[in-house]
Amino acid sequence: MFSGLPSLFSRSITRVLAVVLVFFLLQQYLYFRKSVSVTQGTLKADAQSCDSLKGLEDVFVILRTGATEAHKKLPVHFSTTLRCVPNYVLYSDYEEDVEGHHVYNALDEINPEIVASHADFEYYRRLQDGGLKAFSTEELAHWAAAKNTNGGRDSPGWRLDKWKFLPLAEKALARKPDAKWYVFIESDTYMLWQTLLEWLSHFDASKPHYLGMQMQIGDVVFAYGGAGFAISNPALNKVVQHRRANLKLYDDLTSVHWAGDCVLGKALKDAGVDLMWSFPTLTGDMPADIDFNTSFGGPDKKPWCFYAASYHHLPPAEYPNFLKFEQSWNQANSYRLRHKDIFRFYLLPRIPTEHEGWDNLSDVDQTEVHTFNDCRSACERQADCLQFSFVGESCKTSTGIRLGHKGSAETEQMKSGWMVDRVKEYTQRMDTTCGNKDWILQ
Repeated sequence: MFSGLPSLFSRSITRVLAVVLVFFLLQQYLYFRKSVSVTQGTLKADAQSCDSLKGLEDVFVILRTGATEAHKKLPVHFSTTLRCVPNYVLYSDYEEDVEGHHVYNALDEINPEIVASHADFEYYRRLQDGGLKAFSTEELAHWAAAKNTNGGRDSPGWRLDKWKFLPLAEKALARKPDAKWYVFIESDTYMLWQTLLEWLSHFDASKPHYLGMQMQIGDVVFAYGGAGFAISNPALNKVVQHRRANLKLYDDLTSVHWAGDCVLGKALKDAGVDLMWSFPTLTGDMPADIDFNTSFGGPDKKPWCFYAASYHHLPPAEYPNFLKFEQSWNQANSYRLRHKDIFRFYLLPRIPTEHEGWDNLSDVDQTEVHTFNDCRSACERQADCLQFSFVGESCKTSTGIRLGHKGSAETEQMKSGWMVDRVKEYTQRMDTTCGNKDWILQ
């Protein structure tokens, strides 16, 4: 009578397990189907954002970096700055692969005698022999913490960097001789490609053009490398041919100079190609550090009113956030981002009333101020003061407004404050200065 129970019980258990298994498989199917559809939607949106970049196929992008920073700064570019770029190349002072992307040696064709004897190449020789393992942890840490000076950054990798500019002009032309434009950027440059392409469309690429944020050393005006700069095909051909005919001259100049972008600018000028001053379309700071009312470019070329095509010094962690912001803007608007839009919608929501351990780059010293609250009061008494900072017994105020950045070793105890109740009036006043200002074209 009871002999059949185990069999019936086993079959019942089997049926229950089968039902559970089917339910589990159904849940997994629905989950993955949903996941795949989301991924496809993301990919579709990404593809659409890339498809909108008409003319990018005519641009060859040359990204310059160095071995000590390549693995820290390059990876984020593959999913942000370079994700839509069909034609680009990576150059450094050391040939290697970074996350499956090949990085070429920019200096492999420098005169061997210079490489063997010049002090700038002592670091390079060690690097070629052993990679970064050739250097001690202490050396690498010291170089990473090196300060910027009036003569550049005090590290051997930075001093070597000046030798890359002219060789990269030659290498870029050889690698992509049919490009209409050559855009040179660094590993902490962010390009707003849609804006850049619309800006470049105003220029005839069949004529020599050299476009960049203007800087000057001595009597040479040149394009600042960190802001990115664009050279048309005829201009690049001119400077490459001129350098070939005067190789020793420019090697000798580079050996005693400290800025390779200046040497390139002089070579272009010598070849008959003048720089078109392009600030604030191309800029040398990250959005948080820019004074959007600066007269650096002249009284009629303050950043606020103009379209933004590049920023510099962005930390890797900010690239995805800024890309998302840029994409959202371009999808919702038929016109490109101006600096004022970036201030209003990207920076302003992040500006608090005060922030400890923060430097908002206030720059006007106030005397006889001994506390943070006194510093705030000093700013309140000035009708046009928008922000202030305090560290030790030093109070500074500013009539411009910047988010700024985390304090450095010297300013880690700094506390910054903003007069947020005055910002609306400031932005309205700034808007009245714009008129028809948009592109830098001359």
